Amino acid sequence: MVAKFPLVSTESILEPDELAAIQASIREQAPNARRTPSGIEPTRLTLITDDRVAEATRPVLIGLANRAARTATRALKNHIPGQWQLDMVGAEIVDGPSIKDELRGGWVAGLAAGEVELVVAAHGPVIDLASARRCGSSAPTADANRLPSAVSLRLFQPAGRSLLDAWCAAWKEVFSTELSPSHDLGIVSRVIDARIVVRVTLGFSGAVAGRVQVYARPEVLATRPTALAAFKVPAARIASALSNVPIELVVELGTLRMKLQELRNATPGTTYTLNGFIDSRVPVYCGGVLKAWARPIVCRGVLAVQIESIVHGQGTKS
Repeated sequence: MVAKFPLVSTESILEPDELAAIQASIREQAPNARRTPSGIEPTRLTLITDDRVAEATRPVLIGLANRAARTATRALKNHIPGQWQLDMVGAEIVDGPSIKDELRGGWVAGLAAGEVELVVAAHGPVIDLASARRCGSSAPTADANRLPSAVSLRLFQPAGRSLLDAWCAAWKEVFSTELSPSHDLGIVSRVIDARIVVRVTLGFSGAVAGRVQVYARPEVLATRPTALAAFKVPAARIASALSNVPIELVVELGTLRMKLQELRNATPGTTYTLNGFIDSRVPVYCGGVLKAWARPIVCRGVLAVQIESIVHGQGTKS
């Protein structure tokens, strides 16, 4: 149990010495402050630009996935038995290297249209079901916990080609270029090596379990925005601009651990002893980061705290 209360504030503006202390703390916490002379710091915008491209790519892939799901549902009825439906689940931005493990144990293929490259991967029991159907099984079964064999992956090829055709048809409805299957293994390598990849997932529901995931590098589907110029700004000017930004401070009077049953048995009037004395120092947190130590006091009839020391580290609340 944590007892918390916000710092008492007044209507008056911060005192000059208080503002100077805050600005000094901001300067000390600024990145590269020790390595850059005269308090001048560059602003890095590469990551921001990449994220903007990825966010612009997500709706493009979502639209294509919705179109492809409808076409693939009709085409795969000849390959996958039972009553099922293929629907778009969602789109996420992931790291390229992280998808290397995702591709293992699945049916993987590439699509290309000029500089555009997509990786299509199918996973789950749907592969064994389609393979058994191709072999003439009247009542195919599949183990959700078993990876498909190399034979099943080869037998899944016609169903996989139907998936690729569905994406090619969806692409043609949106773009003027022709998207077609590609045997270039470099497509998969380039997606894995990319720092940011957009992944859209289609899931099977009903009598069939499995998923289809399509990966794309953002820059091949969305135009990279013009790089913004990075200007070196004095840290003091940044601190001055941030000085009027409202923030929330939390003062922790104490913590207490108890069993859930004890908490359920609590009634009005129950008293719990905190792990500190009435005049003990208490931590002051800002955004979950320890920023100062203070002592509780009474100010004008209300509970307040008096700052005793400033914490310049980056210790987060445990």
